[in-house]
Amino acid sequence: MSSTGDNVDVFTKPEADVIVRSSDEIEFRVHKFILSTASCIFADTFSVPQPESFKVVDDELDDEGGEDGEDDLPIVALTEDAETLRVILRTLYADGISTIEDLGLLARVLAAAEKYEMAGIISTLAPFLHTTRFLESEPLRVFAIAYHFTLTEAILMAAKATLLHPSPSSLPPELECLPTHVYHKLLLYRTRCEATIESTLVDWMSVWIGFEEPPADAPHAFWQRVQAGAMDRPVWSTVDKGGCLFCVRSTYITLNKYGVVPLWFIDHLERTRDMFKDRIEGPTVKSLKLLEKTISILPGIGSNGGCECAARAPLQLMQFSERLSDKLDEKLAEGKKHASDEGDENLKHVRKNKRDESASRRDKY
Repeated sequence: MSSTGDNVDVFTKPEADVIVRSSDEIEFRVHKFILSTASCIFADTFSVPQPESFKVVDDELDDEGGEDGEDDLPIVALTEDAETLRVILRTLYADGISTIEDLGLLARVLAAAEKYEMAGIISTLAPFLHTTRFLESEPLRVFAIAYHFTLTEAILMAAKATLLHPSPSSLPPELECLPTHVYHKLLLYRTRCEATIESTLVDWMSVWIGFEEPPADAPHAFWQRVQAGAMDRPVWSTVDKGGCLFCVRSTYITLNKYGVVPLWFIDHLERTRDMFKDRIEGPTVKSLKLLEKTISILPGIGSNGGCECAARAPLQLMQFSERLSDKLDEKLAEGKKHASDEGDENLKHVRKNKRDESASRRDKY
């Protein structure tokens, strides 16, 4: 059952012993025991003798023939709206919330649960924060909300999800409450990932060889394996290593970061890099659109005196893309772990501050 369309009869039962009133004047008939068990704030509130003014009699029921004193229950007026309280109460009463489709509502519920120190509510509803719906559509909002409530798993998942979107032109309002240094670390995480991609593309030979760090004589060892038939020679390799003899190639003077390779392969790597501006993850390099574009500009078979790229490159490019995707995901995972270690240190300070705030709230109540 979703958070909308709830059965209001759940909170209209006559055996209730307290009324919770929302900021928009909706009343919920509930039980002190359930509220007290879930929240030390409510437990402390109900343990203090209340003045007569705390009890409210519904005179209209008496006028309409209701039993005298039928609604002579204490009313607790809260600052949260009915939608927020309904989610909390339904969760407390084990009636169940199967999904929450509004990220703003979820943030309000978590804020209320934190305010009333309902740790059980937070642990129960926190997983909704990193559902596919929210991570795919609003990862920055999820990140900010998760950081506020120190939800480590959601923070890491949201940080990774931000890589699947272009850098935003405008920021969601939740980021206004995010410490500047935290947002800076998120941007730094993206920058590191982009640098990882750049270095991996430049070192394309190690991608083709495999995933282990090559020894100092890697080129020699690589070509020994090629000659032994252990692996195919990429057609875009340098001429002295068995690459195509007829392709127009770059020189170290014009573009030296990829080596002396065919211009069409340089174009492929550059367009691959550009695609990561919008979506930073390994599978991006396996885009059919990217591969089709490269294949379409390959020199024709036999051109320039016998070019073989059109015959050999398509299959090798697909193999290369698979290996590159895996390599990038491996490298990006290393960056994620580094970001996680840094984030844990920040969250320790945040949790300490929240404990101090909670102690202050308990003193207040």
